[in-house]
Amino acid sequence: MVKQEFSEALVHCWPEYLDGPLWVTKEAVGDTLEELWISYNLIEKLKGIKCMKNLKVLYMSNNLVKDWSEFVRLGELPCLVDLVFVGNPLEEKHSAEGTWMDEACKRLPNLKKLDGTPVIKQEEDEGEGES
Repeated sequence: MVKQEFSEALVHCWPEYLDGPLWVTKEAVGDTLEELWISYNLIEKLKGIKCMKNLKVLYMSNNLVKDWSEFVRLGELPCLVDLVFVGNPLEEKHSAEGTWMDEACKRLPNLKKLDGTPVIKQEEDEGEGES
């Protein structure tokens, strides 16, 4: 199998995964797309994701993203509130260490749901409100 970058995966949806060929350009849907399901696509890089300005939901489980430097590109999506990232090497490593939720939410503070789990924000100033 050939590994693909995110932008390549959007430009070419290969027939092996669909009933027939489908050509989609990220520029054509970037301004309006609100949900994108791209799990199981061997994606390593998230180059080009920033054109998805209105993306709220991104399901990209079981891909090949292994570095925080790629993960933080998701921070370029101002509307992203729901992310499924389980099964990527980055998530697997940090879940095994027990740090995944904290580290991912620190890098994407606007998330409301991560891997199907609601994100609970801790008070930034725990002493706030005390007299």
